[in-house]
Amino acid sequence: MRYFLTILLITFSVQISSAQWKPNDATPSMVSAAPDFQYAVLYSIDDDGNSFYVWADYRSNLIDLYAQKLDAKGTPQWTKDGLRIGRILDKSTFIYTPKLIKPDSKGGAYILWHRCIDVNKTDRRNLYAQYVSSDGKAQWTADGVKVTDQELTSDDANDGVLELNDLKNDKLLITFNNFNRATNDNVVYTKKINYAGKVVEDEAKLLSAKGLETKVLYDEKNSKFIALIRDPSTDYSFQTFDAANKALLPVTAALPNPFFGKTRIDLFKVDNDGNAIIGRTLSSDADSKKIVLVHKISKDGKNIWGSSGVNLGSNSTFDVQIIPTSDGGGIATWIETGDKSRPFQMAKINASGSIIWKKDVFTPRSDKSYFLPNKLISDGKDGVYTLWLFPKNIGYDLTIQHFDANGNPKFGEDGVAINDYTFYSDYRLMLHPKTGGVIVLYGCNKELEDGRGGSVDLYTNYFTENGKIGLDVPPSITVALPSPNSFCAGQSFSISFTTADGSFNLDNRFRILLSDKTGSFDKAIELGNDTRRTVNVKTTQDLEKGTYKIKVVSTSPVIESTNTVEITVGDTGVPTITSDKLSICAGGNEKVTLTTSSCKDGLLKWSNGLTTTSIAVSPVDNTTYTATCTISGCKESAASNSILIQAVKLAVTASNTGPYFEGELLRLSSASSTGTAPLKYEWTGPNSFASTVQNPSILNISVSASGTYTVKVTDANNCQGNAQTEVKVSPILANEAPNNAVVNVYPNPVSEQLSVSFDSEPNKQISITILDNRGRVVEQRKLKSVGGNQQEKFDIKNLTSGQYLLKINTSQQEVVKKIVISQ
Repeated sequence: MRYFLTILLITFSVQISSAQWKPNDATPSMVSAAPDFQYAVLYSIDDDGNSFYVWADYRSNLIDLYAQKLDAKGTPQWTKDGLRIGRILDKSTFIYTPKLIKPDSKGGAYILWHRCIDVNKTDRRNLYAQYVSSDGKAQWTADGVKVTDQELTSDDANDGVLELNDLKNDKLLITFNNFNRATNDNVVYTKKINYAGKVVEDEAKLLSAKGLETKVLYDEKNSKFIALIRDPSTDYSFQTFDAANKALLPVTAALPNPFFGKTRIDLFKVDNDGNAIIGRTLSSDADSKKIVLVHKISKDGKNIWGSSGVNLGSNSTFDVQIIPTSDGGGIATWIETGDKSRPFQMAKINASGSIIWKKDVFTPRSDKSYFLPNKLISDGKDGVYTLWLFPKNIGYDLTIQHFDANGNPKFGEDGVAINDYTFYSDYRLMLHPKTGGVIVLYGCNKELEDGRGGSVDLYTNYFTENGKIGLDVPPSITVALPSPNSFCAGQSFSISFTTADGSFNLDNRFRILLSDKTGSFDKAIELGNDTRRTVNVKTTQDLEKGTYKIKVVSTSPVIESTNTVEITVGDTGVPTITSDKLSICAGGNEKVTLTTSSCKDGLLKWSNGLTTTSIAVSPVDNTTYTATCTISGCKESAASNSILIQAVKLAVTASNTGPYFEGELLRLSSASSTGTAPLKYEWTGPNSFASTVQNPSILNISVSASGTYTVKVTDANNCQGNAQTEVKVSPILANEAPNNAVVNVYPNPVSEQLSVSFDSEPNKQISITILDNRGRVVEQRKLKSVGGNQQEKFDIKNLTSGQYLLKINTSQQEVVKKIVISQ
């Protein structure tokens, strides 16, 4: 495959080591040196200095999306030559599509891109997303998650809206636009997915406009959208929305066009106070006039720098960039085409929009044309970094400059150059958040003749804030948190740490320093020092209880650890004990095992006097166990949690409702005041009696039911108990004709009417009860005696044939009679 590109002219790639940015070494760190093109790079950097890159890659003779991560030292972290993310187009052609890469807070990154779905109509797109973990593993569906079912229309990546923001709490906000050619409607949508790539809120309309070039940003600090809306009547309008897409401001005319012509937004960003910062180029249709303007619009839609903005250059300027400064103003750079002696200019604007100074970015040193991509970033100190391409016999040198807040160059009058190559592409600048230096990204080759070739590789270099090439990394110390990190005063423990990067001198020792309870090291106590990376230390016995910090400081050179660790000084830790069971059967062979994983650095003492970490006990009575811990040099700890072991003794009782007469219902009952439910019962007795219910009954007993009944009770823990009860059953003599007995029942057998006569003192309560052979009451009469012999009659015609019992309680006795009813 061969292409002719205006600014991307190459013949072969140069193989370069993928080492980090070494001090005084111009050798770049490689992002990718795969065959063919790596092109159209987007980038980002996190707070730890990890830089992330995503690009269109042609190595497979199609267009795929690849990504790479460099750590804070410039060392590649993901797959060599990049990690494949997904497909852009199923053929090889020159196309620039929207994409972005957004770091998370864990060393990984989220990626969004357009995938072309028609090789013949590349403006037909789908939107895809992927998440790559810190170690370079794609976490979502292979080739990415399809964000929306809408088919998007896009020609130019610069005309689209594509944003991804982490709203925290497992929610990502995606903002994108869809343009309808037929109606000229451009609609911006939002959609929310979670960290697993699943939809949590369906897409919703944010705004609509006519034509392309509408710009939308989400201000994470203030949780709102800021929109610059293309408006044919006023050039651009301004509006803000909250995170739920609700308008906060009405549409406000913001950027008027002072003459009839075209407008281009060169820059749109938000400053730290939530104001919109805008750079734009205006081109007249009537003549060749071009001007550059910068604007600042407040959160309530007011033009802080005037309705027309700040006009920076002549009538032959274009492509303005501006970086906000802490004083409310900014530093801007732009291209001047009308004066070849001053092709690249810069200015300082104050908070009210007045120009404080203007300067040239550089003085031309060649009659050849410079190439000026105008990349501008903040240096974090109200200064800026920028770059340009300096022409030479074949190709260019890539030149970088650093200006302080007053516009003074810090890299010498002509800047510093990367001059090992001839042609460059995708030149980008990133501020290193840890050092204040600048990372320079570029695609390059080493062209020898005509500027044509078939390969572009991606590399980075690093320059310090003073223009020195390479990252001069001093040695570093990282302290590991001791485990455990709670100690008593006077206790010995170890502090371990690791070192990286530069070297320590031979006479170096590592000092372990302890802060006061406020965390201050102003009066630090040295706990120990050593040449080794693990140092045994000991706190003083009079150290107050509290939380302290520990850091490590080397002596040669003097380097403080990058972190501190906290320790807590207090009483000896109270142990926690556990048991494998909470009850046993008293008097058996069963044992309970009590154990603890506490008191590893001391002596454990159980309440029964044993000192091992695990004990086995068989208490015969309910017993509570605790443990304490003693560490050398420390006071004994408080008692641990208590565990009550129950020695289960089943207290079982058995009883019956006798004595009985034959033919009655025998009722047995049992109870246990101890034991773990559920309880099981096993009864045995005369006549091979057996039952498994707690309170069994026997119908129509005979004299042979007399004897000993035994119940065995078993609880859920298999503990057992026994009890017995004696049952007495007496015979009932046959009743004949009336005689002189105190109680008489007749006739017997009986079919219609039963007579009952008895003697009793007057005014006594008498109870006469007839029971069937199941012990159920079928007739009962309660009356008061009249004295002497008394007779009662019972109609029994409605009772079925069978044996019955008659009980009569008089003032003198209780008598039971057996009667037979024959119908």
